[in-house]
Amino acid sequence: MKPNQLSNTAAFIAIKFYGLTRDETFRGLFDKDVIRYYEQLVQSFPAPLSWYHTGLKRPALRHFFTFWEELLLPGDLMHIILRKWYLTRWVERLYGDGYQQMLVLGSGFDHLATLYSSRGMNAVAIDTPRMIQMKQHFINSCGYANPNLTLQEGFFSRDNLLKILAGTPALEPSQKTIIIAEGFFDYFKKEDCVNFLNDLQTFFTNETKLLSTIFSLPELPEFRAWVYKNSIWLAGEELKLDMTQPDFLQLLSEHEVEVEKSISYKEMREEVLLPRGVKQPVLPGFYLIEAKTEPKP
Repeated sequence: MKPNQLSNTAAFIAIKFYGLTRDETFRGLFDKDVIRYYEQLVQSFPAPLSWYHTGLKRPALRHFFTFWEELLLPGDLMHIILRKWYLTRWVERLYGDGYQQMLVLGSGFDHLATLYSSRGMNAVAIDTPRMIQMKQHFINSCGYANPNLTLQEGFFSRDNLLKILAGTPALEPSQKTIIIAEGFFDYFKKEDCVNFLNDLQTFFTNETKLLSTIFSLPELPEFRAWVYKNSIWLAGEELKLDMTQPDFLQLLSEHEVEVEKSISYKEMREEVLLPRGVKQPVLPGFYLIEAKTEPKP
């Protein structure tokens, strides 16, 4: 993705989440502040993306889009709901455990840094210049700006992450920090991911918790994997990691990142969806990971 390009992937994740939470089954999973955030966000998008704000209020249009989404890529919609649900719950738990700082890598339009900064957490969100400019405009216009929130420009495939972190005065290396990597590592090659892990361990001098998503694309049927990759490509981005979940966990272990949880798409469905009577599938190959890192000696 180019520095001045809107991430259509990030925009449509927000739009799909907004559309799904028009349904009370999914709306009830989230705090009212999260729901309101995405309602305001989609309304703030430039046209034609902003048209979804009105269009998705209509049940018939939501059913139409859901039908085609599930036909082409079954489980994609539920994976969006579940990644937001789990990450929000995990952050809330860690916040209660004394973590007072958050770093969001490739933050897109996610709500976590914005809403938790309003509760007193020091939060830094890093993304490309265009994405940061759009998010800053939204935050300013909708009243989310506060002294605990910093939006930092950085282009990960060009700029060194350690340099970006060191050039962000709001980040305190000695604080216990939650690092959010939602939909992040999949867009980089293995060697880039290794560099990111090393940079994080070099910068932070206290314990960090890494909360990450990962896609094990080989678990998708061949046609579905083709659809998924090409939908990302049509949005102007490219999946590059293409590792299985065991391989990614091994990569973390080799670089002294201790995996504490790895939840599969099957487990998420059984824990969250089925008890609520939701029978829709979750995208195969989707995993959520919580891991602990210690600073380098």
